Amino acid sequence: MAGYRDLYMIRAPLSFAGVELRGRPSYSVVGVPFDSTASYRPGQRFAPTAIREASINIEGNGYAIDGFIDDVPLSDEGDVAVSHGNVHETLSRVAKVVAEIAGEGITPVLLGGEHTITLGALRGLADAGLKPCIVSLDAHFDLRDEYLGERFSHASWLRRALEELGVKAVVVGVRAYDKEEAAYAEASGLVRYIPAWAIQGLGLKATVLRVKSEVADCGKVYMTIDMDFYDPAYAPGVGNPEPGGLSVHEGLALVAELAGSLEVAGIDVVEVTPPHDPGGVTSVLAAKTLQQAVIASWAKRRGSKPSQRRPS
Repeated sequence: MAGYRDLYMIRAPLSFAGVELRGRPSYSVVGVPFDSTASYRPGQRFAPTAIREASINIEGNGYAIDGFIDDVPLSDEGDVAVSHGNVHETLSRVAKVVAEIAGEGITPVLLGGEHTITLGALRGLADAGLKPCIVSLDAHFDLRDEYLGERFSHASWLRRALEELGVKAVVVGVRAYDKEEAAYAEASGLVRYIPAWAIQGLGLKATVLRVKSEVADCGKVYMTIDMDFYDPAYAPGVGNPEPGGLSVHEGLALVAELAGSLEVAGIDVVEVTPPHDPGGVTSVLAAKTLQQAVIASWAKRRGSKPSQRRPS
């Protein structure tokens, strides 16, 4: 019987990590090449292909943890046939595809695309009977009520998600926001946050414990990784770079620890912007970051804590 994946998905010429799984996967990769609300540097529509290409040309072992991506039952569904210029139709298609995947007991893994796509993924999980809390690794709150006249955009997706779904969110690595967002974060009762500068003082283990305590009453979490979470010295090719982010060593270790200690209902990596990415370094880092998250999540699902390969 045909489903939404038959209607809205386009097979990509490349697959993430070069994996072609036969049989039923535990994780399904979905590209969403959408960037219609980009406000500074567009080009996120090219990211799914760039991240896939990078993932095929780097080794599949974990960096901060032991494990290999090719040991994970993973498939690549291809790309959503987005409607460029129509954010509502695109989010609807993403939601339907994600709902279908999650309804089969498979964990969706999205390649953005701009950050607005996360709202579509969360709607899809809700349609499948899941309402996970949100763990957002991001330089920005994305809590504006509207931005440049648009209420559904990369700068407002988290506010819309909180309004629609009533779940709580933890924003990790935040360091760039306006007064309205800061006030909303304090007043809503749904947002907790750990600034980038605080992570430096807390250290890895304390940061992970802090996040876990904030989502302790959540059954599952959705983990969204905006690549501007990293400092632009390491990830220059993003839509809205902000100084003061995490290093590669800090970020990869933190992603692995979080994904390996939380009940993950879905994962995405967003905001890679290939036209502004010298040497493709941000795409490579995005591919390695996603490797870390999936390897660690799979280890937890199998009942074993990912083994750290280096001291925190």
